[in-house]
Amino acid sequence: MAKISRYNHFQPWRNGNYLAFNARSGAVAVMTAENYEAYQNLAIKLAQSNGSSTLSDSESKLLTQLEFGRFAYPDGREETELVKFQHHLERFDTTSLGLVIAPTMACNMACEYCFESNKKGKMSAEIKSAIIDYIENKANSLSRVDICWYGGEPLLALDVIEDITARLLEMKQRKDFMYTATMITNGYMLTPEVVDKLVDLKVSAIQVTLDGPARIHNRRRALKNGKDSFHKILENIQYASTKLLISLRVNIDKVLDEPAIEELLLELKAAGLEQKLSIYFGQLEPATTVCANIADNCYSSVDFSEVEIEYFRLLLQHGFRIEKLPSPIAVFCLAQRVNAFVIDHEGYLYRCFNYAGDPDRAMGNITAPIDYQHPNFTRLFDFDAFDSNKCRSCSILPLCLGGCPSQRADRNFTEDQLCQGWRHNLIPMLEIIACSRQQRMKTTAKEQV
Repeated sequence: MAKISRYNHFQPWRNGNYLAFNARSGAVAVMTAENYEAYQNLAIKLAQSNGSSTLSDSESKLLTQLEFGRFAYPDGREETELVKFQHHLERFDTTSLGLVIAPTMACNMACEYCFESNKKGKMSAEIKSAIIDYIENKANSLSRVDICWYGGEPLLALDVIEDITARLLEMKQRKDFMYTATMITNGYMLTPEVVDKLVDLKVSAIQVTLDGPARIHNRRRALKNGKDSFHKILENIQYASTKLLISLRVNIDKVLDEPAIEELLLELKAAGLEQKLSIYFGQLEPATTVCANIADNCYSSVDFSEVEIEYFRLLLQHGFRIEKLPSPIAVFCLAQRVNAFVIDHEGYLYRCFNYAGDPDRAMGNITAPIDYQHPNFTRLFDFDAFDSNKCRSCSILPLCLGGCPSQRADRNFTEDQLCQGWRHNLIPMLEIIACSRQQRMKTTAKEQV
C-alpha cells in the first residue's frame, strides 16, 4: 500500500483552493478545497491502517493522481532512503563527466567585488592536450560530457575554446557520447559574430551578469579601460537571445534596492527582452579574502530570501518569465560529484568555482593522475547531508541536499545559516510561480486567438 510523502507542502490559495507542492518530484498542482479534504482523510486512513484497509473507488482514484506527482509513493521503503539512493547514484556516477574549463583567468572588466583579482595568460597547448587526453582515456565508459566555459572572461580565449571543442566533437563521433556546452560570460564580447561561432561550437546556453540598471552596472562592472559596458552588453543580448538560451544573473547586495531593480527591468523591457531571457538573483558573498571588502554590504541567507521575494514579484508585475522553480536535485553542485572538476588555464583542478585560479586550493593538475584522497578534494566531497539529523528530517531536503559544500567548509556557518533560500521563502515563491504560470497561459491563449 502507498505512503504519503513526507515532502508534501500545502497552502491556501485563491478562491478556496490550495497549492500543492512535492519537494521530491517538483510537482506543483492546484487542489480544490474538496480534494484537499479528501486528501487529508486519505492520509489519515493510510497512516492508521498501515496499508491494510480497503480504499473506495474515489480514494483509489485520488491515490493514483497523488502517486503521479509523488505526493504519495507505492514503496515500502522509508522515503528518505529513496532520496539518499538517488543522491549517491549521482555522486559516484562515472558515466557522466562534468568539466568547468577556464581557458583564461584574465578579464576585460574590473568589478569591485571580483574574487579573481588580476590574472593574465591563457591555456597552453600542453594543458589543452592534457584535458583532451584525460577525456579520451575515460571516453569508452562515458555516456555524456558536459562542458561549461568559464573565466576570467572566456571569450578572451575564444581560440582555445575553438581548439578544444573541435577535438571533443571529433572524439564524440568516435566514442558516441552526448555532448553539451554552456558558458558564463560578462557579455561584452558577445557580438553577433561571436554568437554565431558559439552556436557552431555547440554552446546552447549562456549566463550573463547585469548588476542593476545602467547607472549602477557601469560603476560596478566597468571595463578595465574605464569605459561603460551596460549598453553594449544589452545590445549583444538582443541578438544572442535569438540563438541561445540566455540566463541573466543580477548580483544582489544591500546597495541594489527595489527601485534599482525596477529601473533595470524597465531598461530590459525597452530593449524587448522580457520574454526572451530568464532572470535570477544571485546573492553576493565574500567568498574569498580578495572580496572580503564587500562583506558589510552582503545579505545573510535569511535576509536575502526576503528581498528576493520582492524582486520576483517585480518580475511578475512587469511580465517577465519566472524560471526559478523549486526543483529536486541529485547533488547540490560539482563538489558533490566524483566525476566533475573546475580546470583553470594552468591545468589546476578545483572543487568550486570560487577557488579557480588559486593553486593553494587546487587538488592537483590535469597533467598528473587525479588524487581522490587529496585534502582539497575530500574537504568538500566528504560531507553527506544524510549524516545530518537536521538535513535528514527536513521537508525540503531534495531541493538542496545540505546546501553549499564550500560554505560549510570555509565559512563556519551554523546549520541554520547553511539552509538555502527555499527553506525561508518556499510558500510565497510558490504563489509567485503559480501566478506566473497563469499569466503565461493567458498570454498563450491570446496569441492563439
